[in-house]
Parts: sequence; C-alpha cells; structure tokens
Amino acid sequence: MTTGPSGHFPNPSHALDQAALLEIGCEELPAGVLPSLREAMEVRARSLRQDFRLGPGSARVFGTPSRLILLLENLPDEQAPFRETVFGPPARLAGTLPDAPSPQALGFARSQGVAIQEIRIEKTPRGEYLAVDKTLEARKTSDVLLELFPQTLDNLPLPKTMRWGSGEGPFLRPVLWVVAFWGDQPLDVRIAGVLSGTTTRSPRFTGFLPRPVRGISHYVTLLEEWGIEADPVKRGEKIEKDLDLSLRMEQDVGKIAPGVVRRPDAGLTEEVRDLVESYRVIAGSFPEHYLDLPPELIQTVLRVHQRFYVLEKPDGTLSNRFLAISGNPGADANLVQAGFEKVVRARLEDAQYYLNRDRARPLSSYISDLDGMVFFPGVGTLSDKIRMARELSGWILEHVPEKEVSATGLSRGEMAESLDSLCALAKADLATGLVREFTELEGVIGASYWLAEHREILSRDGKEARRIHLESAAIREHYRPRHAQDVLPETLPGRILSLVDKVLHQVGALAAGFVPTGSMDPYALRRAANGMIALLRETGWPIGLSAMLAKTRTLVPGKDPSADLEKFWKERLVSYWEREYPSTLVRIALVDFSETVWRTGSRLAFLKEALGRPEAPSLVALHTRLSNILSGEDRGPTPRPDPTLFQQSAEKDLFRLAEKAGLLDGTGWSEKALNGDWEGIWKASLVFVDPVGTLFETVMVNDPDPALRENRRRLLRVLAEGISLLGRLDQAPSPLREG
Repeated sequence: MTTGPSGHFPNPSHALDQAALLEIGCEELPAGVLPSLREAMEVRARSLRQDFRLGPGSARVFGTPSRLILLLENLPDEQAPFRETVFGPPARLAGTLPDAPSPQALGFARSQGVAIQEIRIEKTPRGEYLAVDKTLEARKTSDVLLELFPQTLDNLPLPKTMRWGSGEGPFLRPVLWVVAFWGDQPLDVRIAGVLSGTTTRSPRFTGFLPRPVRGISHYVTLLEEWGIEADPVKRGEKIEKDLDLSLRMEQDVGKIAPGVVRRPDAGLTEEVRDLVESYRVIAGSFPEHYLDLPPELIQTVLRVHQRFYVLEKPDGTLSNRFLAISGNPGADANLVQAGFEKVVRARLEDAQYYLNRDRARPLSSYISDLDGMVFFPGVGTLSDKIRMARELSGWILEHVPEKEVSATGLSRGEMAESLDSLCALAKADLATGLVREFTELEGVIGASYWLAEHREILSRDGKEARRIHLESAAIREHYRPRHAQDVLPETLPGRILSLVDKVLHQVGALAAGFVPTGSMDPYALRRAANGMIALLRETGWPIGLSAMLAKTRTLVPGKDPSADLEKFWKERLVSYWEREYPSTLVRIALVDFSETVWRTGSRLAFLKEALGRPEAPSLVALHTRLSNILSGEDRGPTPRPDPTLFQQSAEKDLFRLAEKAGLLDGTGWSEKALNGDWEGIWKASLVFVDPVGTLFETVMVNDPDPALRENRRRLLRVLAEGISLLGRLDQAPSPLREG
C-alpha cells in the first residue's frame, strides 16, 4: 500500500483489506476544536487497539469539518491469545492441595471457573499465594471492532455536547451518518445513537448526496473522486500551494502588481484547513484609500474577521489585494469575489468612520469616559484600576536598576511622570469607538492615536519626540504577552505597564470572587499569571511574589484577596516551571515564595545539569541526613556556635571548615545565592561531605548535656541552611538520596 509519509491518508490498495474504517458524518464541526478532537480520538484508538490485542500498527484519525475518519491498518484476522496469572488468597489459607483444599481455595477455583487441580502455589515478592494460569480465547477482529469503535468516543475533551432527534447523542454536533467497515465487510455499530450503514455523503457543495460504499478501498476512491483531502496536514499544504499559484496567476494577468507577496501565516492555514472540505482560492481587493488606516486594523479585518490572507508590497507595506479560501468551489467565482469584497469594504468603511470621529478628540480626553466602565463587579471602575496602576507602577519602578532607566534616555523622575500618565493613557482607547467596534485592537489604536496626536513634535527629532515614541510603544505592547507564544514587551515602560496590568487583573478578579476552578477560567487569570511570571523572569527585577502580594493587600479598598492570590500564585509557579522542567526538579528548586522568579529559574537550570553529576548523590545524601536529624526544629535565625564548647577533633575541624567557607559570618552563602552563584555553593558544599560523615561516626550529636547538644546542632543547622540554598535536595528521587 502506498501511504506516503507516515500519517498520510492511504491510496486504494488490497492492503486495505486488512484495515478497519469508521466514518462519522456530522453537521459542521467547529475548526477550533477539530485538532484536539482528532488527537484525542487517535490516542484513544491507539490505546484500545493495544488493549484489545489487535497487534502492532497504526491508529490514525483524519477528517474535515463534515466527517471524522478513524483508520486502523495492518490488522490481524483475530486477537492475539492472552495468557495471564491470577493470584488468590495467601498459601497459608490453602489447606492441602489438591486433596483437602480449604474453603478459600475452593472459592478461588470457583471464581476463576477452573478445577481445584489447576490451582497451584506460587512465590511472589510479597510471599506465597494461590495462583492459576488463564488463557483468554482469541476473538475475531470483526467482533472486536464492534466494541472498539464506540469506545473510541468515550471521554473525549468536548467543550460542549448536544442531543438531537429522538434522543440521539451526545456529541459535539449532530451525527448525520456513520460508515463502518472491516476491509470490505460492513460492521453494525452505534455511534452517538446513530446506527452505521454503507452510505456516505458527497461534499456539501455538491448537495450532500448519499453514495453507497462497497469497502474501504472504494471509500478512499470516492474521496479522491470528490477531491477531498482527508489528511488535514496535506490539506493545509495543498492550500498553501494553491494560494501561491493563484497569486502568480493574478500577477501574470496584471491584476496584482509584480513583487507583491503573501505574508506567511501558518497559524491561519491551520485554522482554514479545518474550515473547508473542498475549496477554491479567490483573489479580491479593496479601495486603496483604506491603506491610510492603521495596518493592524486592516490585518484584523482581513485575517481575524474574515480568515483572508494578507498581501504585502516589496517594501513590506500592505497591498490592497488579498487572497481568500472559499468553501464552495462550485459557486460562481465572480459572485464569491464580489461578496468577499463587499464584506471587507463595509468593515473598513466602519473603521474609517470611527477613526475620523475618535481623532476629533485628544486621546487623553477619553480617560474621563472610563469612569462609567466596570473593572470588576464590586471592585470599581477602570478609573479605580488606573489609581491602583499608578500606585503599583511607582513601586515597581523603585526596583528597576538605574542602568535600565538611563537606557531609555529619561531620568528616574521623568520615567515616573511618564508612567503616571501612561497608566491612564494605556486604557484610554477602551472608550474610543474604534476599539469598541474592534476589541482586538486595544492598545494598538491608542498607540496610533498618540502618535497622530503628536505629529508636530515627531517632525522635530529630539528628546520629546523620543519620549512620544517610547510612550506609544508602551501603550501598544502593554497587553503582551497575550498568549504563551507571544513576545514580551520590549520597552521599559511597556514591561512595567504589562506587569501592572496582569497583576491588577488577577487582584481585581479574585477580589470580586472569580476564582478559577478546574478547567473553568473565564477571565483568563492563569494566562495573566503566566505572563506575570514570564516578565519577572525575563527582567530579573528584584521583586519576589511575596513582596508583590504584600503590595496588593491595600489596592482594593475594603477587600483583601491576598489569601486566594497567594494560593493561586503558588499553583501557577509550579505549573509555569513544569512546562520546562520535571515536576520532581521543580519541587526541589521552589524553596521560598519570597525569592525572585529569576533566581528560581537560574537554580532550576543549574540543578537540571548538576544533579546528573557523579558527586550529586553524596551531596544529596548529606543534605537529607542533615534534614532528618534537624527535623522539627524552629526555623528562626541560628546563633553562631560557641567554639569553646567543642570537645572532639571532628567537630572542631568542622567548625573551622565552616568558618573558612564563610558560613559563620552572619549572612552565610546568601550573597552567592543572590547572584545566582549556584556552582560556588555546590563546590563549597561538597567540601563538607566527608567531614560531616566523620562527625556522625565519632561524635554523639544529641549529647545528654543540653549545652553540648545545642552547640553541635547549631553547627549542623548552619551547614544545612547553606546547602539548602541549592534547593530541597532531601526531596530528590530515592536513588540520589541513598547516595
């Protein structure tokens, strides 16, 4: 069989006689859910194939908005035989086998459907138990598929399900037909209440006509006949090629200027490929005077609202031409083009109207309109949020190194003034007509208006012009990162505003009682927390989350969400780092809620490598031993040990070693930790492995004399505190702890 690269939909061949196919025909499936739905079905089908002992081989899910297709290839004619050992009661309860079995032994034999003579005694790591070998009979593959196919849809991650007709369902969308085959043999299965048959349907643009299916090879032939590419990856590749071909053809006939190119947009293609089953490319245009609109606005109309592809001129500016994918290749191309152009023109005309009306007022005049816009119920308005933002931004600026402030060309005082204005200006565009109509452009429109408002200043290069550009950039980027793959703000005021915005979003939501639960997070608080952590990590500013928490306690009058906020941030810290590191390593590295995110990140990066070193087990064992002997003690400041109370050479040597290493000077190795010198702490800690071992062998730490006992424990506590700066090494996996 010719399948092409792994994962591609097969071509017709006799090899499909040993394949099984399930087609679920539906009303239009939402494009946003299809990728995760296909993946979940594939994982489920692969697991079921293994559970049902149908041999090694693929289990792949293809599909379009109108049909989901499960294909199992290289299937055997029947299941593999299965032999298992079933254990019963302990052997001491068996009586005498097989002549005088106990009631327990007889009950075990009866429960397994075997004679008592087949029961034996077998040794296990837990002792001796009664046991019996059972062999499950191999069933025909055609019979197994009757169970496997319906179970493939169990526990799928469907956002919402529905029922229809006389109780059919539940499923993501109504199921219109089901086709199931084992080679050329039809199978009777029920999917979401719909019984399978041998009839599929043609593409929607041809009338959704029923067509009989004679087998899997015939089914594949029908899809080829209709021009349906079932593999979404290949369908996306084909769309990309057809877009480029259409662009060249339009250029060849002079409809699009030479040098115009399609802006690469893999994300859009991934969405479009799940919006269409069959398609054709349509080239369209809009009046050139709309190019005076902000380019992000035009892109939003084309790409976000209409799923059209943006074209660029050779200089990188936008063209007034676009490419679109029509899901109805049978329709008149001229009528489709006219319809697409009409929609785009209407949206751009709306945008032009709002832009002209908005610019009749300065951006700062919209700030007063925020008084009537709710921040969160019971928390205040956006004006209240601005007040909070001004207080928080000033506090954050205090922690920004002078070098970063100077790099902006502004003094610290000038930056403070600019931030005070920006806290309000950054939200002013929320009251404009254009952002009310195009909500995706918040920040972008405000930045554009701020530049347009200061054209005269910008025409004269100088410090004031640079300040306007800096403020415009901050307004534009303060919503970043909007998602996990988004870039962080580049300017200092943009980073401060972004951090402030994300912190206040969480504070406001939790103060209003909107705590995320399970998969429910309607206000995207987890995304805001991840953005906050990413910013603190990237900037390296000396701001711990505990300090940030303390600052938020008084921001909302009469409300203190700090308890919920602390729990939430601790959960998000773990989740954030577990995207990059194993959970065991994260558990080791997260030592203190008060330390900076940057320091935790640098510790994680170091430990990921260091814990694989040959000397790691001995250091982990040392820290574990110290933690065990000191467990339950007060974690307050450790007084300096009194050297005059040490009696034996091992403890005297350990004291001198700790003194030489700088552990007894009041701050210990804290300075090394502040600077992220984990290598220095690691090497300094290794020096104590053998001396501590000698101490434990020759000195009674818990001496009956309280003064001697306390002094020795102080010395060990100082050492444990120094090593613990590396992390909770006593939480390392067992092999490391055992050394």
